[in-house]
Amino acid sequence: MLRYFSIVLFCSICSFSFSQEIQVFHGVIKDVETGVNIPFATVALFNGQVLTDGTSTDESGRFSIRTDKKITHIVVSFIGYEIKTIILSNLKDTNDLQIGLQPSNVVLNEVVVQAEQTTTTLKIDRKVINLGADLQQAGATVLEAFDQIAEIQTDLGTGTLSLRGSSNVRLLVNGKPSGLSPGELLDQLPAASVQKVEIITSPSAKNQADGLSGIINIILKKKRAKGLNLNLNSGVGTKRYNYGVEGNYNHTSVNFRWIASQAGRQMDSEQTIAQRYTNGDTRNFFAPHDFNGLVRKISMGLDFFIDDNNELSFGFDYTNDYHSFFNNTFYSNVTNREDFVYTRNSSHTHLTTELNANYLKKFAKEGHLIEMDYYIAMNENLLPASDFEEEVFLFEEEQRNKNTLQQFALDHTLPLNERVTMETGMLWNDRKLESFNYFQLNEGIGENEVFDYKEQIFGVYGMASLQFGDFNTQAGLRYEYFTSNSTNTLNNETTDLVFRNLYPSLHFSYTLNEEHTTSLGYSKRVSRPNFHHINPFQMGNQYFQWEANPGLKPEFSDNFEMNVQYNSKALTWSLSAFYRNRTDVIVWLQEIDTEGVQTISFDNLGRKRSYGFEGDLRYTLKPYWNAQLSGNYYYTKVEQQTQITFDDLYASSIIFKNTFKISKNISTDITYRHTPKNQNEFRFIEPRNRWDWAVRAKLLENRLVANLRIIDVLDNNLRKGTLITEQITQNELWRFQSQTFGVLFSLNYKLFQNQGKVRNRKQRNYDHAGARD
Repeated sequence: MLRYFSIVLFCSICSFSFSQEIQVFHGVIKDVETGVNIPFATVALFNGQVLTDGTSTDESGRFSIRTDKKITHIVVSFIGYEIKTIILSNLKDTNDLQIGLQPSNVVLNEVVVQAEQTTTTLKIDRKVINLGADLQQAGATVLEAFDQIAEIQTDLGTGTLSLRGSSNVRLLVNGKPSGLSPGELLDQLPAASVQKVEIITSPSAKNQADGLSGIINIILKKKRAKGLNLNLNSGVGTKRYNYGVEGNYNHTSVNFRWIASQAGRQMDSEQTIAQRYTNGDTRNFFAPHDFNGLVRKISMGLDFFIDDNNELSFGFDYTNDYHSFFNNTFYSNVTNREDFVYTRNSSHTHLTTELNANYLKKFAKEGHLIEMDYYIAMNENLLPASDFEEEVFLFEEEQRNKNTLQQFALDHTLPLNERVTMETGMLWNDRKLESFNYFQLNEGIGENEVFDYKEQIFGVYGMASLQFGDFNTQAGLRYEYFTSNSTNTLNNETTDLVFRNLYPSLHFSYTLNEEHTTSLGYSKRVSRPNFHHINPFQMGNQYFQWEANPGLKPEFSDNFEMNVQYNSKALTWSLSAFYRNRTDVIVWLQEIDTEGVQTISFDNLGRKRSYGFEGDLRYTLKPYWNAQLSGNYYYTKVEQQTQITFDDLYASSIIFKNTFKISKNISTDITYRHTPKNQNEFRFIEPRNRWDWAVRAKLLENRLVANLRIIDVLDNNLRKGTLITEQITQNELWRFQSQTFGVLFSLNYKLFQNQGKVRNRKQRNYDHAGARD
């Protein structure tokens, strides 16, 4: 299939490259004061008063337009700069335009520049979602913000993420991995700290090959405004609060930035289960879950602008995340025994320290640069638990683990000419995990077990990008060498894994005009056995336990996708379709024993073929009324020999948002979310509906912003499902406090805001070079 795909691309390239060219405009847009290129500036071609064609500059500030229409002048614009008009008759050469924009002297308040809704930009190998100032995300965590993005399927109750129906997702923050689970990581991050989210469902060869369904890369804000800038924020709501401070001081050649915050939250969710075994036995239980959490974070960074071609940055982040759980499970209707109460008290403490150093070197040739980045994260986790039955002590266990991640990356970008750009690079990843497990029964007998895990990945890539007018193509190849070894004292078992593989990628896009963009992509991905699969000491509870499998093989996936996007002043729509073929699929196997304990294990079983589409429609109905309709549908066919309940898997969702501008300073948003029935190998979840409402007021000349959100206004977003295996049918009813009725009020106040212009230097965060792990 890849061969035929390549032939189609080659024929398309030839077709565009030999078409008749009437007039060609190539060039770059720069800041006249700093000389720095301006990405995403608007370049419009006019014939008198009529707009005939146009485009936007790419990430390096360059643009290219071919047109057969009559042109009288060019208009170039970008937020924060004066509009520039160029008369065509004054130009001698349109193939090498160097256009400078003058920074505007008018100060633009941040809250004015930001959009009231989330916006999406389609690039050749990814979607970039700018969260803006979406009313439904004010005061929320990133996990809650993701629940408002149709492309990301989020379960707020369990903290799991999915892309296109698969939870095999690579989650990154500023292109870096984390030692925490996705739910714990995203619950630590406030949505207000996010600049944009990259959804990379067809990653290029730049990206490490892990993540079968793609990569979610969260790009955090890095304040670099000139002078002193300081924001205060706070929030209070249903069993939750948060407060923090963020700011920066930029003194021309040095910028110091900082963020400090604390957030506390309590939740009292409920779970009701009715179990019916095939042998006639029964068991019911009701389990209220009490959660109490506290997160403290501090981040600091130093940016040195050595000169126009050299930039050095350092970053430091520290997070203290503590949460406790209290679970009383009330068992009833249990075959051959009386009703009883089972109690588990547990807690999690996560201490994470992150250090980052980055150097960016730009050369005389436009777009020629070298970037080096080093990152280390040290994560310590303490997970104690005690179990009781009818207040009688049964056992206690404690897990302690130290997880150290290191990463070094080197990237080189070299434009050979105005049409061809070469990119090469290397990446080294190192992970060390030390896990200690202590278990003691009520007789006072204790056991200590140790699990050690080491993993290294070395990767190199090469990629070529070619531009033929409005047609762009990108081809790359990546090589990765993976090694891991582990030992555990439970059964004196060791593993020693080595994998060597090549991962090609191929993308192309065509910009018909400023409004229409189409792209196609292919990438090969992998899911290798890691410490989650082979670690025998993973914290379970009275409902489920984990079973390790050190004999797993890598799973591979071939991903194909097509994207179409249309943008106009009043209407924006996009449509995506994909096909994914997975082999040697690593699947979760579930069994429930006669005691009601669910055992989760892993194995390589068969094949999965997935299809699906995503759509988004945004329309300005009135100057005061914006509407957005988003939806998706994903289907997977399972082909495997092992017994599963369902081999037809599907998931979908619909989000309908309406944002109203009531006055100059007051806006409101009403969002409806419908999740139809979805189904995996062993379980189906019944349809759910939810209405959310939010209102925002801007006060004190936009220095103070107040937000009020009500989640699940009708308080009926319950999760009802059924689990079916060979042994049991289990009916489930979950009430997650995070997904049902709740109120959140938040404030943001600009204590200091510099009245100078923003320094428009390039920010280092790997978003231009692809997410990394």
